[in-house]
Amino acid sequence: MAIGKKWMVYGATGYTGQLIAREAVAKGEKPTLAGRNADKVRPLAEELGLPWAAFSVDDNDAVLAALKDHDLVLSVAGPFSATAEQMMQACIDSGTHYLDVTGEIAVFELAASKGDAAAAAGITLMPGVGFDVVPSDCLAAHTAARAKDPQSLMIAIKGLGGPSQGTAKTAVESLGAGTMARKDGKITTFPAGKLKRDIDMGEGPEPYLAVSWGDVSTAHYSTGINDIEVYFPNAGPIKSMTTLSRFLGPVMGSNAVKNFLKKQIDKMPAGPTDAERERDTSLLLAVVIDADGTVYKSRLAAPNGYTLTAESAVKSALLKLESNGEPGFQTPSMAFGADFVQTLSGCSLEDL
Repeated sequence: MAIGKKWMVYGATGYTGQLIAREAVAKGEKPTLAGRNADKVRPLAEELGLPWAAFSVDDNDAVLAALKDHDLVLSVAGPFSATAEQMMQACIDSGTHYLDVTGEIAVFELAASKGDAAAAAGITLMPGVGFDVVPSDCLAAHTAARAKDPQSLMIAIKGLGGPSQGTAKTAVESLGAGTMARKDGKITTFPAGKLKRDIDMGEGPEPYLAVSWGDVSTAHYSTGINDIEVYFPNAGPIKSMTTLSRFLGPVMGSNAVKNFLKKQIDKMPAGPTDAERERDTSLLLAVVIDADGTVYKSRLAAPNGYTLTAESAVKSALLKLESNGEPGFQTPSMAFGADFVQTLSGCSLEDL
């Protein structure tokens, strides 16, 4: 328990936010639950016996007032492209550590750009303390450490299971935007579907497509590697969305289409059921090529992404509160070490 420290979960009423709130209570914690809508926050807080607050990140005075006596805020309010900058700046101004569970590349880069200001304020900005990007970030750091002079990194992720409404809406935001990878140290956008390869996760080669996953940003800071690509299986929704983005890019990227798709997402279940999360697992592979051409491979088995996110987000918040640690921008592996992921339930790493 973070003795004498106060922290907040903002966006607590969403699918992932509720998982995190319940995980925190199970660990004996009493974070403040917060969100924009008091009518949604209050019932959850009363059910869990927790303090609560209601405010919009667009009301800077209200944010500062809510944060003034808190040591840390864990934001679960996505899409983070609409909330992160306001909350990060408020945290810098109020001296409050900022954590979130984003997977959005632009948000990681935003945090990195504010790193000096955060350090001067004595606080940490650490986006991505959930499945995006704790498993892949720790795996990348572990595999890169095996090489003497790592030059390139490829990460493949399989078995994510069904998305929550929030995750699906975040994915909609990227429609028509192409695929991002890091080349020669710079984040570069490629036409959707251009980067693809066959990848063997342990049961033979299968077709994979590159995706704009958070490690395109974070792994560069965690490992110093300048060439980074992340891949998902070329199947299901990933294949469909990539095909649509490739051939109907401008149309798919329009606000009208995005708003229509978000309304359809509102009709979906909030997220995977407990049984589905218990059943689903994920597998991650990192491949690092050294300057001398040596190839290093490591593989990580992990539970369902939402299950991992609830545990890793709460654990990250408590570790940050207990140790304070280095101020400024950090990735999970920079803050807690590459072995952090192996302290989480259901995670096991092996070198191949």
